[in-house]
Amino acid sequence: MISMMAFSFRYYLRSYRYIAPILIYALSLYFIYSVVPNPVMPSYSLTSSLLFLISVWLGFGFIDVEDETQQVISVLHLGNVTKYYLSKIYILLLITSVMSVITTCYPIIFDKFNKQPTISEGLIALVSHIALSLLGITISFLFTHKLIAKLSYAIIGLFLVVAVTMAGAGIENSLPTDYRLFARIIPPLSPIMDTLNNFETTTSSEIALALFSPLLYSSILLWMFLKLMTKRLF
Repeated sequence: MISMMAFSFRYYLRSYRYIAPILIYALSLYFIYSVVPNPVMPSYSLTSSLLFLISVWLGFGFIDVEDETQQVISVLHLGNVTKYYLSKIYILLLITSVMSVITTCYPIIFDKFNKQPTISEGLIALVSHIALSLLGITISFLFTHKLIAKLSYAIIGLFLVVAVTMAGAGIENSLPTDYRLFARIIPPLSPIMDTLNNFETTTSSEIALALFSPLLYSSILLWMFLKLMTKRLF
């Protein structure tokens, strides 16, 4: 699988589909931290939600980057369609993990905060970025052209899901108390944002739950995606 990951990564690099999202992300970080000092955890809340959006973009551009013939060859080489899509997940997760490390360390190294973050704050911020990037990747993969043939429908559907995800807290608060349980189906971006924005008053158990929820949600989405692709193939 490692050789296939290396091949897919080189193929992706030649596509140049990553340039726009990564460039926009880098410029956004520059503007976010162009004015100092910044509060530590609220800043990480903003950048983690931004990385979620960029991960959606990266994932949507990567899932179908290879032509169908190349995809068939890759699957035959691996002997398993599940391994093929897992290799794609691993590649993007590696890319976004590097972006997460840079995002976490950059404002610390260049003294952009109003105080020096503690080790625990830094680690929680790092995990938050990685967890939300994985959430973005798994959401985007469900909009592959193998599941939604028409590109315009896929883009509109993806935009709607992202919009609902970003507005999750507001949607939940607007629902009657008896129906707020239904808001749990919304991808859990808001719990991490709320936790980071209110870090000083958040308990350890609430932090752990907020970090775990997108990982669990992503695992469920990935399981659904792999089941669908095993049946769908090409």
